[in-house]
Amino acid sequence: MTSTSHSATGRSALTWVCLIALAGVGILSRLPQLLSRNLLLEGDECILGLMGMHLAQGREFPVFFYGQKYGLAIVEAPAAALSFLIAGAGPVSLKVAILAVWIVGMAFYFLAFSHVLGTARSFWVTMLLVLMPAWAAASMKAWSGYVTAFTATAVVLYLITRNSRRRSLSWLIAGAMTGIIYFSQPLWLPGLVPIVLYFLVTSGRRSVWLAYASGIAGVASAIGALKVLWLADAVQTWIGPTAGNPHLLASLPRLLNQLRVNLTGSYYFGDAVHTGAVTETVAYVWLAILGVAALLQIYRVIARKPVLWSHLLFLSVVATLLADWLLLDWRDARYVLAVNAPLVFLAGIEFFDLADRYHVPFRRCIAAICLALALEAVSMNEFAHYTYMWWTNSRNSPSESRTLRKVIDHLRSRGVTHAFAMNALLQWPITFYSREAVIARWKADRDRYPPYIMEIDRALDNGEPVAIVGYVGYTYGLEHKVRNPETIVNIDGKYFVYVGADKDLLWKAGFAFPR
Repeated sequence: MTSTSHSATGRSALTWVCLIALAGVGILSRLPQLLSRNLLLEGDECILGLMGMHLAQGREFPVFFYGQKYGLAIVEAPAAALSFLIAGAGPVSLKVAILAVWIVGMAFYFLAFSHVLGTARSFWVTMLLVLMPAWAAASMKAWSGYVTAFTATAVVLYLITRNSRRRSLSWLIAGAMTGIIYFSQPLWLPGLVPIVLYFLVTSGRRSVWLAYASGIAGVASAIGALKVLWLADAVQTWIGPTAGNPHLLASLPRLLNQLRVNLTGSYYFGDAVHTGAVTETVAYVWLAILGVAALLQIYRVIARKPVLWSHLLFLSVVATLLADWLLLDWRDARYVLAVNAPLVFLAGIEFFDLADRYHVPFRRCIAAICLALALEAVSMNEFAHYTYMWWTNSRNSPSESRTLRKVIDHLRSRGVTHAFAMNALLQWPITFYSREAVIARWKADRDRYPPYIMEIDRALDNGEPVAIVGYVGYTYGLEHKVRNPETIVNIDGKYFVYVGADKDLLWKAGFAFPR
């Protein structure tokens, strides 16, 4: 075996060791959340969980998130279905499934930047991404499309950065992945465009452009065909945020806050959720790093000291923020998730460029990175306290999952398999956590999965026992509308259950019914 072969074998072994270490830390660092008594799936996560259940049971193959024409589900729903078949349907198995998809993306980021930074340096920078608070919870959120877009973006970067002899094939697959990003979560595309365009232009080959375009067209055609077939049996009930921002200047402070909240990784839709002082500190550090990176871009242009990947990644961050600012008036933190990975690798490239310029030993660089990793690790532990609910759990109180199961058990003990949720999104946790033993609907007569509404309304019309379920403190006057308010059961001071509702009471409580 030649020395070149020995060298290639050594690099390959090191790469696998790094990948295993990154995946291991990725899993271990999420254990505080997975084992937390605060663990409670959001409504959107439960919807994707139900999609995975339906797929595992062979009932249907959902292409998009229920009720939508976007939010590609052909990656996350099958991952959930496989996890359910192995470990049973539940909150932990769902989150582990999504984390597995995210870890694949993280691995491709590491491989892509191994071509840019080298294997060892890429490993340490990717470790910053693994422990970044911005991805602490989001890496396990079954939001349908967000984690898929993260992973597909990483695959595109890997394909266009590797030195492959089969360039056309790489670009064909990269185009296909770009198509998947578009259908999964198009908010990732603005950040990808500067990087892809640079490599397309510098390739100097028409075949590369053609291959990339063919990949996009192929996926668009395939997804379009699936969309037509799936929507024949589905109803679109959610159109998402309206495109366009009519308040550009006034929304700038909100955009900055949106970025900050995103960097904490602790939020519920557009609302920040406090987890701990270290998490907040690390978020401000990453925000400061972005500010320093912006100043460095100006310096590099003036001093004519360009660093290609620094410029490309900075453009990626700016393009994502600009697109979010110009196209959306909603300031949900998850809409700028695409900023996080480019920011981490931008910081890594600038850090090692500075180290090389001043001949800083590699071990000292790693020591500095380890300090940052230590802070991030503390932040990851703080996510054990993360909860999007307004109540708090003491050490002696039952976990969120156990309380919700007590609600479900109470319903089933009273012969109730159909419920009306007084509060928005509560219908999905009830339905998922009960594994559809109790199905629930909200007040509107249209929702993301119409068969549930039809089935619940049928049960009501047939005189089957139904219940009203909601959050304690948010009954909206229900106790004044029922004849026997003393029968409203309080469960752990969090949920209430009223069994025996009729259609007249439901009308008074604000529930609509199809005409």
